[in-house]
Amino acid sequence: MKNGRYKLTPKRFLFMYLVISMILGMYYLCYTGGECLKLILQEADFCFMDFFNHIYYVKEPQCVYDVNFNACFPPLAYMLYWLLSRMIPVDGLAINDASSFTSYGILLFCIYHILMGILFYAVISGLLKSCGEKFCLLFTLLICVSNVFIFSVVWTGNAALLACIVLLKAFELRDREDKRSRELALLLIAAAAGLKIYPALFGIFYLKEKRYREAVRLIIYGIVFFFVPFVFFGGVHGLFQMLKNQQQLHSVVYYGWRNIQAVWNQMDNRFLMMNMPIIGKILAGLYAVIAMTGGWILEDKWKRLFLLCSIMIVVPSWSGSYTIIYLVLPLAYFLSGLREQKTDYVYATLFAMMFSFFVWNIPAITDLTGDLSWVVRYVPIYMMGVMLAVETIIAGCHLFLDGKLIRIKS
Repeated sequence: MKNGRYKLTPKRFLFMYLVISMILGMYYLCYTGGECLKLILQEADFCFMDFFNHIYYVKEPQCVYDVNFNACFPPLAYMLYWLLSRMIPVDGLAINDASSFTSYGILLFCIYHILMGILFYAVISGLLKSCGEKFCLLFTLLICVSNVFIFSVVWTGNAALLACIVLLKAFELRDREDKRSRELALLLIAAAAGLKIYPALFGIFYLKEKRYREAVRLIIYGIVFFFVPFVFFGGVHGLFQMLKNQQQLHSVVYYGWRNIQAVWNQMDNRFLMMNMPIIGKILAGLYAVIAMTGGWILEDKWKRLFLLCSIMIVVPSWSGSYTIIYLVLPLAYFLSGLREQKTDYVYATLFAMMFSFFVWNIPAITDLTGDLSWVVRYVPIYMMGVMLAVETIIAGCHLFLDGKLIRIKS
């Protein structure tokens, strides 16, 4: 039946995929006695260190950016880490040494992420309230039982989760009729940018919708959230030192799946032997331009959101795997719509792969690609990015030709 109760819609297909991957993944964990995790978490000593390192850096707030070049977050983020540093003894902490933090630190980490999980469910429930409470609970559960959440967000303890929560709440509020909600949405987007910089890209939505006054206020809020906290974290010296740290972090040549440049470097190093990392930078820049264009001209909101979020994931030369959590935003909008087109099954499959619980590694494949769980996470991001980039180019050509024909007729 076309409208039957048990019709396999893209939404149901995605949820089935995620549930099955969760069950099989947990079975394989039990079957291997957890040994499979050694291939997924090869740097076991680094666990939680994006959380504890930054608490260590900020123990002397005025010198936070001088401690280590990895102290590269905007100062608004260090206001949070300073508060956390007041709650545990930090004298015994050591950079990149998981054995250095005590049970007090572990307790703080657990409480912090429990609160983040509650907030995550709360903002999902607000954004997808039309889908029902059970749907929101299942959605939250499946995201929390995924490689991205467990082996990237929680494992590193990165602040990307908090930035994602803030953005989800902002997009719930930004289209409400009352002015207070819309103004709070501006403040939240500016705060997210103050935590991780990249969310500033979402200002494109306000320009696209000709909400120019709100766009101007968003810029003002963003400037305030970014620059004012430097008063507590080194002032002008702190600002320039943060920029130096960012430059040093992005000057390293990376290999693997985490961004376009790293993928190019990996292919060049293994197969092409051209030794031309500049090509990876050009490809990343070209994708950023196309993605921002798609964020402006495409009709489907989730596609525009995906392209803008993908910039934060695959364009910067240094991009942690935890940034994939931002794709929860376009996924939520994808699921909240009524989907009937055949291509939506393809999109649902790609989203499901990004957020699946995958703990298998096949030696014959991993020798060629590296950790297979990374392939399962990143390949669908690149595939969807290419598909939407092609759609953007086609839509751009149509707009250009339509404009040209209008000028000729007039």
